[in-house]
Amino acid sequence: MSENRTRTRAAAALIGLLALVGTVLSAPAASAAVSSGAVFNNPTVPAQQRTIVDHLRSLIKGAAAGSSIHMAIYHFDDAAVAADLVAAKDRGVDVRVVLDYSDSATGPSTTLKNALGGKLTVCTKDAACIGSKGTPIMHNKFFLFSDTSGSKNVVVQASANLNAGNTTKLWNNAVTIVGNTGLYNGYVSYFNDLAAKHKTSDYYRTVSAGNTKAYFFPRAGTDEQTDTIYNMLDDNVACEGNTSTGTETGRTIIRIAMWSFSRDDIARKLRQLADRKCWVEVVYTTLDAGSKGHLAGHDRIKLYQISGQHEVHSKYMLIEGTYAGQKDTKWVMTGSHNYTNAALRENDEALLRVESNPIHDQYRANFRTLRDAATPA
Repeated sequence: MSENRTRTRAAAALIGLLALVGTVLSAPAASAAVSSGAVFNNPTVPAQQRTIVDHLRSLIKGAAAGSSIHMAIYHFDDAAVAADLVAAKDRGVDVRVVLDYSDSATGPSTTLKNALGGKLTVCTKDAACIGSKGTPIMHNKFFLFSDTSGSKNVVVQASANLNAGNTTKLWNNAVTIVGNTGLYNGYVSYFNDLAAKHKTSDYYRTVSAGNTKAYFFPRAGTDEQTDTIYNMLDDNVACEGNTSTGTETGRTIIRIAMWSFSRDDIARKLRQLADRKCWVEVVYTTLDAGSKGHLAGHDRIKLYQISGQHEVHSKYMLIEGTYAGQKDTKWVMTGSHNYTNAALRENDEALLRVESNPIHDQYRANFRTLRDAATPA
């Protein structure tokens, strides 16, 4: 009898141990810490179409209870992301969203409105949240996480909207910056002004923090002296004297991937830099006649177009060489900001500048992929 009891207790203990082991093995693994870097989708490869969306979903799912998520997005029609945001809110994350009016009635947008209530802002119909000149839109695509997967103050600046076309048709990019408190706070301040509908035609703000600088629009003005991209090129780029970056002869390389390019002042400045022996490459979807007139027919400027079934929707510029008086440096300027007058003067937009060799080189690899998929113009 005593032997039977001993066996019964041993069996029960074994069953309990196995149950505990099963529980441990079936529990989800802790998410890896987030790191700074860039991700890109490829609309021509089904397995890579949702790379950016999947990255954002992992950050949303990793958001800790008591943390905050801020999302400002132009087009929104992704049910999976909406469900993730609602689930985050339900587990105690403070979720706040700003939407352009244009997609505010989609099913996923309605889901968010019902779940978030007053923490979701829809911008003014036929206008923007901030921009008050012309026919502006709230064109932003950025995401802020105070604490996700153990990483603090995470900023994601993307070119991608959250809808089907931006995965299956368009090439896009997103850069993640982790642990830069000044940058994070600068974006939160801009988000709060969007949510408050702080109307003005001259919002222009900049925030410098570590190896980054953010620029928030619209910016008032009428000429190149108040064109942020023109000033970046005019004030900061030198074309010769590098020893470890740029061309084999040490010349600075400027690479641009652009959805829409129509600011002739930028094109004119790029040609002037090519005259000074910089190398310039542009991959674009739309390039207006005036800008193309400045860029075409120069030995050190190469133009490539991606249009038709797939198009480049990114809006970035890479500088490899001399910038701001520093030789042999690498820079990325990316965001929602097209090289159009509306992006500069009318729309709610964000542009992020990053000095980083590894991030630049991720973008350079993407640029080469775009160039290979393009047609020389």
